[in-house]
Amino acid sequence: MTFEEVYNEYFSYIYNIIYARTLNRAETEDLVSDVFFRAMENYGRFNPEKASIKTWICTIARNRLIDYYRSGARTRNVLMANEDMKDFPVEDEYNVEKDDINREAHRILALLSNEERELISMRFFMEMKNTEIAEKLGISSKAVCERYRRLLKKCETLTDKNTLRELLS
Repeated sequence: MTFEEVYNEYFSYIYNIIYARTLNRAETEDLVSDVFFRAMENYGRFNPEKASIKTWICTIARNRLIDYYRSGARTRNVLMANEDMKDFPVEDEYNVEKDDINREAHRILALLSNEERELISMRFFMEMKNTEIAEKLGISSKAVCERYRRLLKKCETLTDKNTLRELLS
């Protein structure tokens, strides 16, 4: 697979992962550009025997997000008002601006901490298993289950239960 094919196949996927963490279009665009630049620089060293392309590029994205948050570049965690909805991705493939469920998901994500959004990102966007998440976070699988349980309970308090069920299905 050429790097151009990797870019075309995974751009939207990586964009959505990063956007779910930053909730800011401009920051997301900068981070995604940096992820693909780093991937392009290191593509010759990619080893398909160690990981899939998807796992490899997700790891680059996750590491870039960790660096980004450690640098203190983004510490804001606020609820965006409806007039701020213009900040959604240009390619609104999920119709976030038009769909009440997606708008509610965005509202809930904005109320979560960076660590909570990271757990959601790993579980739902990156489709990682609890053992993989535990390894990445340096905690036990049981701790991942407990964090995830508490996170779902928190999300329930932020919205009505019917909406939460629709978000998770």
